[in-house]
Amino acid sequence: MLDSAARTRQSMKACPTPPRFAGEMLVVLSEIMSVEPLEKVLQKIANTVAELYSVKRLHISVLDESDQAYRIRATHGFTPEQDKKIRKMKYSLERMRGDQADKYKVTDNVYLVRPGPEGFHKGEEAFYSNIENIHKPRTDPSMWHELDYLKLVFDDRTGRPIGYIEVAEFNAPKVPDRETIDSMRIFAELAGVAIENAKMYQRQVEIAQRTRFLGNVIAHDINNYNQAVTSYLQMALSSRLPENVAGYLERASTSAWGISSLIQRANKLTKIENEGAEGIGPLELCEVLKESMTEVMRNNSDTEVRFNFKADRRYFVLGNELVNEVFTNILQNAIDYDPHEKISVDISVGEFTIEPRRYWCVSVADNGIGIPDSKKNLVFGRFRSGEEHSPATGLGLSIVRAIVEAHRGMVWVEDKVQGEPSKGSVFRVALPMTTAK
Repeated sequence: MLDSAARTRQSMKACPTPPRFAGEMLVVLSEIMSVEPLEKVLQKIANTVAELYSVKRLHISVLDESDQAYRIRATHGFTPEQDKKIRKMKYSLERMRGDQADKYKVTDNVYLVRPGPEGFHKGEEAFYSNIENIHKPRTDPSMWHELDYLKLVFDDRTGRPIGYIEVAEFNAPKVPDRETIDSMRIFAELAGVAIENAKMYQRQVEIAQRTRFLGNVIAHDINNYNQAVTSYLQMALSSRLPENVAGYLERASTSAWGISSLIQRANKLTKIENEGAEGIGPLELCEVLKESMTEVMRNNSDTEVRFNFKADRRYFVLGNELVNEVFTNILQNAIDYDPHEKISVDISVGEFTIEPRRYWCVSVADNGIGIPDSKKNLVFGRFRSGEEHSPATGLGLSIVRAIVEAHRGMVWVEDKVQGEPSKGSVFRVALPMTTAK
């Protein structure tokens, strides 16, 4: 253990030098930040510490919040039988406080615990390589004893100890020097980062799981009930009913079909956001736009609609079959919010660049009611804006946003006439350029 003079000399250094094994620390840190299961990250730290500091046996323990005790989550140097046994043990908070006594403290969060034979706990034989040596006397303070262990504690953001790295034995029979201990302490701090990161990751996983569960309930169970209601309403409408009653049933049936459509869109949005875009490859924009225009014209056969689109070349982007839905939604939106008897929509394709990436940008200009500046950032959100005729009603544009972002593209809306929202809108969709196969 370091004497007080040595500690003073260390603290008097004016310019701290980079820690030993800084490169290895950065590698471990980058792996932690990549988000992996906690056990996998902790095992990497255990193996790295053992290799860099010539450690024969060590383990990493983490606080179990449920029973407020520390449990071993990663080991190095123990036999499979020992590993299995020690992972079943608990390390109490009281015992942790005992190990953090001032007499054992080397530096912040580092303790060289050197108990006497009376400190040996029955049942912990698996931690030792030579049980018979625990009764041997200590001869030299600089030499490692069978009962010794180095505890490197790591805290959470509030300063509460949430785990530790415990070195049970080094390959060399000596107590490590201060520089080595300071360097090892950084790895303990990385373990703390790993735990915090894993907890945040786990919370996000749980939120995603709950979201998928609710999405499945909406997509299947609630939709099944809604379809039954729709069927009964259709049966009622086929009967002879007073005119006012039939009118009410007709409205109820329309609403029920609207609920069914909304459920399908919500399910599709959840699936896109969870799974992203799969099977992405070269896609020719003119073909996609023509398919979308044909589909929208077919769905609005009772409306006079004209799409103005000319292309003198082919435009290839990275995408899949979902891109068709992007433009189908936007074109349908242009029709739904155009109050004119005759509807005209202008479509064009141009180049758009944000270095170093280049995009083909599709612009859809309508003559609709327009979107106020205060609503432009909301139309691609998931929820209604609260206005009866808002273009944000429903989930169509939310699906557009999800698909475009899954394709690493961008989507936004502008005034058709700058500064005059009531004269129509221009929806722009930029997708990454590529070449034909």
